[in-house]
Amino acid sequence: MPTARIAAGQTAPGQGWQPYGANGIYIDVNTTDGRFTGKPIYVTSIGGAGGNQWNLVGPSAVYEVTTTKFRVYVQWKDGSALSPARAQEYGWYINWIGYDNP
Repeated sequence: MPTARIAAGQTAPGQGWQPYGANGIYIDVNTTDGRFTGKPIYVTSIGGAGGNQWNLVGPSAVYEVTTTKFRVYVQWKDGSALSPARAQEYGWYINWIGYDNP
């Protein structure tokens, strides 16, 4: 009988962010190390050394969930332009916990 799995990790600070339209960015989060066999439930937060995470929307919403990855989109809450360079400058990263009960 399969057993539930819980795993956690984080992305590399400032790395992996991609542009999304004119005002947003996204990151694909690799969860392969979790060795999930079902479709996990992921819980996320955003961290960083440079701050300003409080001024973002989206870091707790996950998209395109699979056993090995998911995607997070973020933007400034005022809708102004946000680029991957800003995420790198602030050292933003995604913390995640995954729960899989196949």
